[in-house]
Amino acid sequence: MCNIYFMKRGRQKIAMVSASHVYSKYATNFLQNSDSKSNTHQVNEFDRNTTRFRVKEMVNPKEVRLARKFVVRLDERWCDCGKFKKIHLPCSHVIASCKHAHHDFSIYISPHYRLVVIMKVYDNLFDELRHEEYWPPY
Repeated sequence: MCNIYFMKRGRQKIAMVSASHVYSKYATNFLQNSDSKSNTHQVNEFDRNTTRFRVKEMVNPKEVRLARKFVVRLDERWCDCGKFKKIHLPCSHVIASCKHAHHDFSIYISPHYRLVVIMKVYDNLFDELRHEEYWPPY
């Protein structure tokens, strides 16, 4: 049962690569949402040499909360919102900063989200489970 699921997931990843996808579905959706959201941010540059920025969120009618300010440190892969460090994908504040500085934000995407890396997980199959009577006692 595990092997069937595992093989199915592996075939899905191969199909995605064949269709010229680069990143996982999760990463692609996250980046598209962040990119869209970044267009509503105002960026004030701090220090171009160390790539530190202050990003102000404008009021988003989809989200019921006040506009906030965030500090982005591209050189440290840091944003005050915490998403950048937590999931290793550029949040909307990082993308807004990159756009402002004419940087390619894709350099800040963890390689673990690349399909060619994910596909390595599916290179091996699980061993079949033995019958329960052969399991070691607990």
